[in-house]
Formats: sequence, structure tokens, C-alpha cells
Amino acid sequence: MKRVILLTDFSETARNASLFALKMYDNERVHFQLLNIFDVEFSGSPYIMQVKEEMAEESMRGLRKELSLLHAHYPNSRIELASRFGSMTEVIRKEIEEYDPELIVLGCKGESALEHFLLGSNALEIIKHIHFPMLVVPLKARFSPPEKIVFATDLKEVDISKMATPLNNLVKAFNSELLFLNVLEEEYVNRVEAEEKIASYFPGIKLSFHFIDHDGDLCKSILKFMDENDAKLLTLVRHHHNFFQRMFNPHVIQKMIRHPHHPMLILHEQEKNGD
Repeated sequence: MKRVILLTDFSETARNASLFALKMYDNERVHFQLLNIFDVEFSGSPYIMQVKEEMAEESMRGLRKELSLLHAHYPNSRIELASRFGSMTEVIRKEIEEYDPELIVLGCKGESALEHFLLGSNALEIIKHIHFPMLVVPLKARFSPPEKIVFATDLKEVDISKMATPLNNLVKAFNSELLFLNVLEEEYVNRVEAEEKIASYFPGIKLSFHFIDHDGDLCKSILKFMDENDAKLLTLVRHHHNFFQRMFNPHVIQKMIRHPHHPMLILHEQEKNGD
């Protein structure tokens, strides 16, 4: 059975992301983990244990309330509650190891703690250091079957064979078309060879390849392409080529996750040397 982690801080934005995922997997057998992470900033306090216990109780109360709200929409969904103490990245890493999910779902945009976290440096640290598929859902996004999914790439050498499972599953579940949006760089790339290799990762799937010259605002160019093609989901692979170093700088990511309608599926290359 597939497993999916729904990260929540009980905000409207986090709830929307959870509902988005529940609807996305509504016709599949999926085990969800509704995960709330709390930490105590003033660890030197003599009352640390009391504060921790109070926060743990508050976390579980919030999770039970959230579960009730989610089940009101999807009463048959299998959702496990998980309240964890510790730093965000450490807890998520441990949950990935122990829970073995296919995907982590996050909400973005707004004023709450998690939303501030997503728009701040912590989100970028998670994207950088936690090499695991993540679905980032804007507050205003509403799920509809994605007839078209954009996969932005620079056609440079990247092995996606071991990380394409969530995308492959989505494409097959909704019979989606994959639109590979290739951002042209000055460096020469053998397009035919690169396209053949990419296509080999997605057998039996409808593919099309598109090219844009990047000479300015990369986010604007990608989002414009999505709107023109009525694409519902953007997929990015985080790796260490210059193109994605630019894509994953703080200013660009903030612009992407502030977009009100387009969810982002972020994939990662396999972790190497602690990167």
C-alpha cells in the first residue's frame, strides 16, 4: 500500500494541501500519516519538560481535530496521526526512514507558522537537504485531474530512474500527458539523445518536448508556458547543474511557491556525500 505524509500545522493552508492529496489519491489504496512537528526553542528553561508535555498534548488535540475535519470530506481515508518532537529536518528524515512514504505533502502561502516556515529559509533547507519527493500545494490550488503535467528540465545529465515513481504513478492514474519544457542554455546538448533517454523513463506515456530560450525571468517563463498549455502541475528535479541552482535559489523558490494555483512536485537526485 502506498504511504503519504501530510505535514500539518493545523492552518487552512496545510489543510488545503491535505485535502488536495486526499482527493488526488481518492481512488487508490493509500495510507496517510498526518504529521505535526513541534519543538521547544528555549531548551535551557528549567520548565522544559512541562512545556514539552503541554505542547505534545496540544499537538495531539490539534491532530484529532484536523482528522475530524479531513474525514468530514473523505470519511473512508485511512489516516494515522503522528505527533513528533524535534527539529523539522531531523524528524522528517526519521519519518522517511521508518514510515517509508512515497511522497511528502506541504502547503504554502499565508501567515501561519508552517506557511511562514515554507516561505522562509527552513523550507529551502528541507528542499536542499531532504532528498525526497515533495508535493508543494498553494493555498488557492484545488485538485482536478491533471490532463497535462509540465516537467521543467535543462536536458543535462540527470538520472531520474530512481525518483520518478510518484510522477509515473500520477501520470498513469490520470492518463496525463507529460510536457517536457526544456530550457535552452548556451552549452551544447544533444537533444535527440537526451529526449530518448528521458522517454525511456516513462514507457507507454504520452510525451511531448518543448523548448524555451531563457533570457530573463525563469519563473515567469515556466509559469507562462503552464498557463498557455493549461497544465495543472509543475515537476522539477533538484540537482546540481547551474540551471537548477538558479531555480532553487531563495528568490526563485519563493516566487514559485507563491504562485496561487500551480502545485509543484519536487524530485531529487539520490543523495551523495551528504549533499
